Amino acid sequence: MRNRGDIWTGVTGIAFALLAVLLIIPLGRLLWASLLGDDGGFTLKHYRDFLAYPYYSRTIGHSFLVSGLVTLAALVVAVPVAFLLARVDIPGKAVLKSLAILPLVSPPFIGAYSWILLFGRAGYVTTLLQKVGLTIPTVYGMHGIVLALTLNLYPFVLLMLVGALQALDQSLEEAAQGLGSSPWRVFWTVTVPVTMPSVLGGALLVFLTAFADFGAPMIIGEGYQVLPTIVYSLFVNEMGGNPAMASTGATLLVLCTTAILLVQYWAVGRKRYAMIQLRPVPPVRPRPLVRGLLTGYAYLVIGLSLVPALVVAVTSFFESRGPVLYPNFSLGNYREVLFNVPRAIANSFVLSSVSTLLDVLLGTLIAYLVVRRRSLTTAALDSCVMIPYAIPGTVIGVAFIVAFNKPPIVLTGTFLILLLAYFVRRLPYSVRAGSAILHQIDPSVEEASISLGVSPLKSFAKVTARLMLPGIVSGGILTWVQTITEISATIFLYFGAWSTITVVIYRQVSSSNFGSAAAASTILLVAVFIPVLAVNWMMGERAVTAV
Repeated sequence: MRNRGDIWTGVTGIAFALLAVLLIIPLGRLLWASLLGDDGGFTLKHYRDFLAYPYYSRTIGHSFLVSGLVTLAALVVAVPVAFLLARVDIPGKAVLKSLAILPLVSPPFIGAYSWILLFGRAGYVTTLLQKVGLTIPTVYGMHGIVLALTLNLYPFVLLMLVGALQALDQSLEEAAQGLGSSPWRVFWTVTVPVTMPSVLGGALLVFLTAFADFGAPMIIGEGYQVLPTIVYSLFVNEMGGNPAMASTGATLLVLCTTAILLVQYWAVGRKRYAMIQLRPVPPVRPRPLVRGLLTGYAYLVIGLSLVPALVVAVTSFFESRGPVLYPNFSLGNYREVLFNVPRAIANSFVLSSVSTLLDVLLGTLIAYLVVRRRSLTTAALDSCVMIPYAIPGTVIGVAFIVAFNKPPIVLTGTFLILLLAYFVRRLPYSVRAGSAILHQIDPSVEEASISLGVSPLKSFAKVTARLMLPGIVSGGILTWVQTITEISATIFLYFGAWSTITVVIYRQVSSSNFGSAAAASTILLVAVFIPVLAVNWMMGERAVTAV
């Protein structure tokens, strides 16, 4: 047993060391940079300046306003569809659930770009309406950000609420009806309270993701600054001089997202209803006309969220000259992307694959420590691993440059800074996927192997790890998807030849090269959708939990 202790103690030490170097030190350096005055002494001047100057301080209000509107819109869109999918017998329900996952793994900045293609100044719909003398409000600014993020993030609420409704035991509602409650009263006194934690969890997840998003506001915001974009603007403008204000904005962003995450834990944890599902509530089958209307509504909402991907895919085959698109079939955009920026595409696949492999390896070991070797040390490790979940990519990007641009560790300008940023930012995904599957595996299986003389390490590798494989694979694919679509940290950290496909898309959209941007976006979407649909097909209903 001594060997077992030595091995897992070593793994614990390595995990803490990596988190210290890649997370604690960068965040500490970021905080110190925001508190360091021009004379090298401690100061709060940068915070006073940031909060006193309206151009900076209003971005905090903008971020909360946009996130609040996106969350409200996501609830309005998702809750009715979730009840339809869980409680009404509509055709193609399984297909709809699979399609509902896709917007979550599609980068928000691609959604923003697609709405520009449709409703921008030279967009398809805008041009068509202008020909008949009609005008529409601009899609740029706050409204465009809210539109893009709502249709990208509402599946958080949808999928979590569907899962909660399907887990509800029919006997609860039957008991309430047996006591004389009307169906409407049963809904408000039984169904709503039981499913409210899932609704709140999904809503707060939407709020947190919208608050930290960089891509959509940068693409479609057009001057409407939010906290992540002002950090980028400050960093780019002041990198040659004093980056203290960028560090200050990034620190405030961390404080805001951490506060939101704490609210999420508090709100969701206040009320929890545990139950054993003996009989799920059967779906009702309404009259044909009503059923048709409800089915049409569900397909309309989910179909609308897939419009960005379809618009981008169709546009990629149009002939283009800069911002001008011609409705003639052409592969020129793909030739331009594949021949001009093949290195960026290769970088994305290589960096994402290697960082995902590292996440899976370390995440599986940490999951085993957290679940099977519980102690104060492993509890602390579990908490440290989850810190990146609350840290926006914008902050990771600034923190890594502040921490690793001078001795003793210099990583700026190398591929390692991207690889390590991806690795530490997505590590929580692999740890949680491994922990979830490990909770379902009886420890006696591994103990039986050890009792037969197999070493603890071999028992873990040959027994436990193999049983964990479905969860490890699904978690790994979702980690890979989140990594290859990353833009908020990459935009700070890439250098020269180490550009990625997301950076290419951003630069092409910024330069109004819409055709090549559409081709690069389509390549990315195909690379993302195929593995996600494969995971959904393999896992069935468990895909909701995985996402």
